[in-house]
Amino acid sequence: MKPTYKNIIVKQLSKDQLGKIVMPDVVQDVWLRGKVISVGPKVEEDINEGDIVIFPPAPPHLGDYPVIGDEGYIIISENMILALED
Repeated sequence: MKPTYKNIIVKQLSKDQLGKIVMPDVVQDVWLRGKVISVGPKVEEDINEGDIVIFPPAPPHLGDYPVIGDEGYIIISENMILALED
């Protein structure tokens, strides 16, 4: 599956899959991490497949992020990504 425009398909990581960045317990349940599976054609070049990204939960007016398939892939907009993990 290939996302359109500036959208990204991400596989959300569970807490036991989290990487090097250590976040305080207070925010660990709020911010989400995921592995980039696929990027749209207009996404900035610094976001690539395989990157680990940090992003906020879906805004309340949207409900949850769209989930694709049994793997739990979600679609997010490029502007939702707050950071890339090294």
